[in-house]
Amino acid sequence: MRSAFHDDIGVDEVGRGQINHTALAAARAWIVGVGLTSDDAACLLTGTSERLLAAGVPIMRTHISFATLDPRKRAENIVWLRGQGTTRELHDHEQFERFFPRSPFPEMLRTGRMQRRWRLEALSDAEGFPVIETMQRSGATDLFVRIVPFVGTAEIFQGVAISATTDKPGGFTDPEVAILDELTPTLGLSAYRIATSDALSSVLRAYLGTDAAHHVLSGQIRPGEGHHVTAAILFADLRGFTSATEREGPGVIRRLGEHLAAIAEPVEAKGGEVLKFIGDGLLAAFPITGAASTACDAALAAGREALVRNARVNDARPESPRLDLDIALHLGEVYYGNIGAASRLDFTVIGPAVNEASRLESLCGQLDRELLMSESFARACSAPVVSLGRFELRGVSGEHKVFELEKPNRI
Repeated sequence: MRSAFHDDIGVDEVGRGQINHTALAAARAWIVGVGLTSDDAACLLTGTSERLLAAGVPIMRTHISFATLDPRKRAENIVWLRGQGTTRELHDHEQFERFFPRSPFPEMLRTGRMQRRWRLEALSDAEGFPVIETMQRSGATDLFVRIVPFVGTAEIFQGVAISATTDKPGGFTDPEVAILDELTPTLGLSAYRIATSDALSSVLRAYLGTDAAHHVLSGQIRPGEGHHVTAAILFADLRGFTSATEREGPGVIRRLGEHLAAIAEPVEAKGGEVLKFIGDGLLAAFPITGAASTACDAALAAGREALVRNARVNDARPESPRLDLDIALHLGEVYYGNIGAASRLDFTVIGPAVNEASRLESLCGQLDRELLMSESFARACSAPVVSLGRFELRGVSGEHKVFELEKPNRI
C-alpha cells in the first residue's frame, strides 16, 4: 500500500545525510490529522514512514501492531518496507498465542521497559528473537522499539507497539533516535483512536450483527427507538441439545459453537443478518429491499445449506448424540430496534411475525420435518412447495397453512 501523498513529498529525491525539521513538523501535523479523520492504520503507517524518509530519517522498515476485540482476529500487525509499500497481517487467536511469546514485547511489558533498542550489526544482538533475526538477515543494522500504553482500557487492549529499523552502517544516530522517540507518542495516539474505533465496531458487529451495529453507531440508542421492516425470517433450533449437555458436560459448548457456525455462516453468505442467538438456536432476517421472492429465495437457500452443514458437524462426531436441526421460514413485518431499560438495552427484532416463526419451528418435531414454511413465505419464494395442511400455532390465533419443499419425483 502506498500513501496517497507519496508523490507530494519526493521520497525518491531525498538525501539522507541531514534532517529536515520543517518536513518533520509537517509529518507530525499530518499524523494528527489522519488520526482524527481516518480509520485506516495502514494508511497512517505508510504516510508516516514516507514522511520520515523524506525528512532524512534513514528507515528501511517500520511496524505498528495492536490487539483487537474481534472474535476472528486477536491482533493486527502492519509493516512498511522501503521501496515495497505496506502489508497488513491479521493474527487469529491461535496464531497470536504462537507468535507473541516469541517476540520481544512480553519481556518489555514484564520488565516495564517501554522502549528498547537493538544494534544488529553483531549477530548476537538479535537475542534469539525470530522476528529480530529476520530483520538482521535482511540487512538491518539498528532497531528502535517503543510500546505506547493505553491506560484505562481492557486488559486485551493495552497499547500499541511501534518499531523502526535502518540499514545504514552504524545504525541510527542519537538525533535520529531522539526524533523517533519524540514522534512515536503522536503516532501511538493516532493509532489509539483508530484501534479504538475498530474495536468498538468489531464488538458491536460480533454481538449485535452488522446492520444493528451500524444503527447503534449512528446514534440509534434511545429505548423504544427503531423502525418496521418487512423481512423473510429464519428461525433455527437444534434438537437434543439438553440431553447432549447432560452427557457431554462443559465440552458441549465448543460443539454448540460448531453447530451455530454451520447455521450462521450460510445466512451471512446469502445476505441475511443473524439477529440473535437463542440458546441452541438463532433468529435471522433477510430484509425485503426489492422483490419479496429474492429475500425468500435467499433465506431458503441459507436454510438448506445450514441443514447440510449441520449434518456434517454431526457426522464428524459419530461418538456423540446427534443434534439435528429444525428450521422455520416466515415472511412478515417485524419491529427492529431498541428494547429494554435506559441502562441496559437490546437491539433486536420483535413482533407477531417473530412469534409465528418460533411457533412454526416447534411443529418440526411434531411433523417429523426439518424445514417448514408459512403460507406467506411459500407464496413468495420461487421453489416448488406442497401443503402439509392447517395447524394451530401455540399463542397465535386461528389455524395456519404449513408448507414444505416439494420432493423431487423418483423413477
